[in-house]
Amino acid sequence: MTAIHSRGVARIRHVATGEIFDIPAEDLEWAEFASDQRQMGLEIGYSATIEHPALGLLTWELWEYPIGAENMKETDVNGHELLENISFGLQHLPDDEEPEAEPPLALRLAALPRQLDELDRLLVALRDRAPMIGHNRPPDEFRLDVDAAQIDAARESIADIRSELAKPDPTGTAVPETLERAKSRFRQFAEKIASWMKSGAILLGKGAVTGVGATIAKEVFTSNAALHDLLVTVADTLSSWIQVIGIS
Repeated sequence: MTAIHSRGVARIRHVATGEIFDIPAEDLEWAEFASDQRQMGLEIGYSATIEHPALGLLTWELWEYPIGAENMKETDVNGHELLENISFGLQHLPDDEEPEAEPPLALRLAALPRQLDELDRLLVALRDRAPMIGHNRPPDEFRLDVDAAQIDAARESIADIRSELAKPDPTGTAVPETLERAKSRFRQFAEKIASWMKSGAILLGKGAVTGVGATIAKEVFTSNAALHDLLVTVADTLSSWIQVIGIS
């Protein structure tokens, strides 16, 4: 059984006024809107729409094909500027089980130090192997153009978050700007890796590469999938943290 998860907040700048609006993931209600029988089985399209009083019609779409596999995701913000998107995707559930609610922020913050340690380790490993990516001469589409400065900035934000966690009352006294900067860096990094993995998956599925397929599959689906998931997880926690600070 599959379901759509959506977390975090979308931030959208109005194209005419410049005003920035926040759309929380909780406002999205997903529904199936299309299905089609294809070569590998059924393709299903899911969408969530919001009629915003200032921004107009906003749409998020996700396609499942084949069944159980996430295919494409799209976001249409009606001509406005999407500064930050909601994190959404396909998740697998045991039969007859509802999606679990997010754990309380206190538990997520308790898990954050271990996640930051692992994230830092993965970033260091990525930085060390970046010059070697593509050394087997796969097509350009498979080469992750890693900017060392982006890796260093993400690691800098890890140190910043650790400092915020060390405060006597991190839930209520953390600096929102510090968390916002870290969240933005992690989300951008995750989107870059996701785009790279998606391109690789499409070409591999079409049989567009021969000889280097195993190497590419390892790079795309093993070396960086864990990094992508951890970046999203930490960014989601930071988003919830920022919301709590804003409420308090």
